[in-house]
Order: sequence, then C-alpha cells, then structure tokens
Amino acid sequence: MAKKRSWLWGVSWVVLLLSRCTVGAPLPSVTPVTPLSSLPTPTLTPTPQPLTVEPGLLTLTLWVPDVVNPFAETGGASLLLTQLDAFTQANPGIQVQVLVKKSEGPGGIYHLLSTATAAAPTVLPDLIMLGEADLSSAVHNQLIQPLPSTVTLQETDFFPFAWSGGRIEDQSYGFPYLAQTAQTVYRVQKHAAPPLAWNDVLTGSYSFLFPAAPPNGLADEALLAIYLGSEDTVVDENGAPVLDRAHLEELYRFFAAALDSGVLNAEQATLLTNAEDCWAAYQGGKGNLSVLPAGAYWATLPRNSQAAWLPTRDGEPAAVAHLWTLALVTREPARQAAALTLARWLTTPERAAALANATQLLPAQRQALTYWSLTPEEARLLETLLMVAQLPPSPEVGQPVRRALQAGLAALLQGQVATPEEAATQALTVLRR
Repeated sequence: MAKKRSWLWGVSWVVLLLSRCTVGAPLPSVTPVTPLSSLPTPTLTPTPQPLTVEPGLLTLTLWVPDVVNPFAETGGASLLLTQLDAFTQANPGIQVQVLVKKSEGPGGIYHLLSTATAAAPTVLPDLIMLGEADLSSAVHNQLIQPLPSTVTLQETDFFPFAWSGGRIEDQSYGFPYLAQTAQTVYRVQKHAAPPLAWNDVLTGSYSFLFPAAPPNGLADEALLAIYLGSEDTVVDENGAPVLDRAHLEELYRFFAAALDSGVLNAEQATLLTNAEDCWAAYQGGKGNLSVLPAGAYWATLPRNSQAAWLPTRDGEPAAVAHLWTLALVTREPARQAAALTLARWLTTPERAAALANATQLLPAQRQALTYWSLTPEEARLLETLLMVAQLPPSPEVGQPVRRALQAGLAALLQGQVATPEEAATQALTVLRR
C-alpha cells in the first residue's frame, strides 16, 4: 500500500480513484495487470469530495497511469512530484493535483476518461497521459482536444515512432513523453561481440532467455519485433492482419534450431511470461543472453553486460515501442493555457530524461538521451534502436497477429508440430479463424 501523503506547500496532491477512493484515501499499490475478464466495471462517483484549494489559484488536474505512480514506495516516479513542485514554484498562480489510474482495461485510465465524459464531466482531468492505442480512441471519440495552432512541435525533435504516435490525420493531439520497448542484454565475459543476427545467437554458445508463455496467448512484443525484422508489415492493402508464410517459416526455423542446439530451453521459455520475467531470471544468474525492457537496462547499466537489439534474420535493428503522450482534455481557454504550460514543462528533454531514467522507461525526444550518462557507443545503439522502432499495430490487427505468432511458437516448443513449416501452418490457421 503506497504511503498516504499530504503536502502543505506548493502543490495540492490528491489521489482520487473514481471507482472507489476519495480525497485523502490511501493509494493502492501497483499490481500486475489482472485479466480483463475478471476485472469489475467501476462505479463512478458523480460528485467527488471537493478539493481544498488556495484562494485565487487555478487548480489543474493531471491523470497519469500507474506506470508512473508518483506515490508508490518503489519505482522512482516520486521524481514527478519534485518536478510538479518546481512547476508551481515557477508558476505561482497554478497548483496541480495528480491522480493515478490503472494503465489499461476496465477501470483503467481510458475507460474512466470515456465514462466520466458522459457520467461525471466535473471530475475530468485537464491533462492526461495516454498510451498510443488509447490516444487514438480518445481522438476518434472526441474525448481530447487537438493542440492549438499556437503550439509548434518539431518533427525532428522526436523519434519517428513518437512523432507519428502523437498525431492523428496530420493533427497533433499531444506531447510525446515516455516510451518503452524490448531489447537484449548479454554477458560480455563470454561474448565480445553483440549477437545481432540469428546466426550469431545459434553459433555463439548462448543460453537465450525468451518470453514464450504470455498468459493471454498473445505473443510478446519481442516476438512480434523479431518477425518484423525480416517482414516489415503485418497489415495488408485492405488493412487486415496478414502474415507471410515464407517469413514465418524462417522465424520458426530459427527457434527450431535454437531448440535443437540447446540455445533455447523449451521448459524454461514456457515459464517466462514477459520481458520482465526474463530480466529477473538474467539478474538471478540464468542465461547469458536475455530479452528485457529496454528502460530497465539503461536505468541500471548492469556490470559485465552489454546491450543489443533483438536478434533478427540479417542483424538489422527492429523494435516495437509503446508510447505515452500528454494530451489536453479541457476545453476552457484559461485552463488549456495552463495545461499546455504544464505539458511543456514536463516534456522538456532534461525533465523527460530524468523521469524516464527514474521509472525505467525511455524518453520520446532525441535530445533527452544527451542527459543520460552514456558512452558514444551506447548512445548510438540506443538511438539506432529508437529510430527504427515501430508503434504496435492497432488492436484490431495486433491481437490476431500476435495470437497467431504465439500459436506457432507454442506448438513448436511443446512438440505439437515437428517442423517449422508445420508451425507456420499452425500460425496461419489461427490467423484465419
């Protein structure tokens, strides 16, 4: 349970969960995402308990997902409170209340935004931090506002995926802020060169930790990125999900060879549900090559280990990156102006870099990497990875594609098929269902 906090200075901090909590109530700790089918639909409180505010101050409400919960006992996001306090010191006419929501699902940040818009508009935030899919939905459902023409963002300031993620139909709908993707880490005592291509992994006597047991049956983004490393699309000309048989066979041929050579242990792989599991196992001394969340590596820079991107057929970098964007909700001109001032403050490269490092995420702005203590080689590798990163496909495409990719891999790992060709057939069969 996160600590109950009270500030008498600068910022009025309140966490208000629309489903259950009132001002001043203890915050729930961040927990693993529960399967959506088991989550209850929250009941909104139409009229929440009013805030106690300083007379004459404009009070902005900022909603953030629990990936940057500033009230959690661990995780480093408390730096966000420091940054917001500095904001109120620099802007004495504005105070901020920050409210923490679940990242996704029923009762999550987007669900509460969409429900409150109709049922309890008085509790809507002025500024909200949304993931890429939720931002797109919020635009199409007219829940957020486009950035005013007076706000100018430069495309070259952002990594390409971040720039495109903040824009819908050539209109900017927010400030690209924080991101996450997957990469690999390897032990340098045993290996001097990074294993970038499939052949490097297969011939380098590696023990590869790979997340092959997603609980929802949808392939981890690492598997999707490895596939995209040789086939750059999963969408056909009509916008429907598609997988290429030849590239599927190549993908499963790599995994079959990894199994045959002992590089990949099927029993171990089917116990690793995500990149975080792989990273924990690697830190515990298992394996000498592992998938992990990129932000975790760059925040800790582990000793005797170096970074690489996910292995691809030809060794070319590939990544699927998630993006968090700060978007406007309020329509009131005065509140919009104040919220834009806050968004600009938080997304300066220096502050975004500091918060990304503290929360084991990645910044969306290219200049932010200059504020990290990286060697030239490290900076080049990370910038290369982020320059080629793609946003995930839309849920309508991404879910069937990831389910199919996982079905083929699972069949191979569990011995349900004998060849890569049969694994590809299994994937395509699942895709067509």
